[in-house]
Order: sequence, then structure tokens, then C-alpha cells
Amino acid sequence: MRLIAGPFLPAADRASLATAVARVPGAALLPSVPSLADELERAALSVSQCGYNTALEVLQARVPALVVPYATAEEDEQRRRAGRLAALGALRVLAPQRLGPAALAGAIEALEAFTPASAALDLGGARAATELLWTLRRVEERVA
Repeated sequence: MRLIAGPFLPAADRASLATAVARVPGAALLPSVPSLADELERAALSVSQCGYNTALEVLQARVPALVVPYATAEEDEQRRRAGRLAALGALRVLAPQRLGPAALAGAIEALEAFTPASAALDLGGARAATELLWTLRRVEERVA
């Protein structure tokens, strides 16, 4: 098991998590990784929040995934994204207010029987934007 803490985990929480992980044979806590996509390609399952980049990498990897979206009264972007992706069958969601050891363990165990659906989303935005910019530049050069 590899736990990737991410850059925003407070130091005290990281230290507490490191102590807990040290008691689990075969578990490792990493502050970050060069490529989350590479980690997901090798993963049997994924548990994460539902930030934009993580969500896209989970979709591309088609790994069974459980997300616990970050949400506050003022910020519900991750909750909305998670709900839409769950409705497509691409991942499973555990509401943050339900998060606890038993609920998390049950949701993770349920992932064993979950095969994520292919989300029919165009994930080639970077390529399409580049092509559009080159096209616009060529048009501008012809006009000038």
C-alpha cells in the first residue's frame, strides 16, 4: 500500500500518519510522486479526494476508485464533480460526512467488485487547444 500525502498535508498530520503507516507491514507514506498517473496505472484501487487533476488521472487509468470529496459550505466543486462521475459509473463516492473507519473500510472492500465504466469524456483538451492556437496563428499570418 502506498499513501501519497500530497504537498498540502500539514506537518503534524503527516507525522501522525507516518507513525500509523510505520505499523503496517508493506505500507509506505510518500510526500509526493513525480507522476500520479504512473502510480494509478500500477494500482489495484485508488482512494483520494476529487480534485480536477486527480479525477482526470483516475478516469484515464480506469482504476477502481473511491473518492471522498473535499467540501465546505462555500466550496462544493469536488462534491459536484464526484457526483457527476459516479453517475457515469466511473468511480464511487463516500460523502465526507460519512467518513469514518468502518464506512471507509466498507467502501474500499466494495471496490473489489467494482469495474469503472469508461467515461465518455474528451480528455484531449491540451492537444485540441494547441491545434486551435496553431490554426489561429496561421490564419493571423495570412491576414497580416
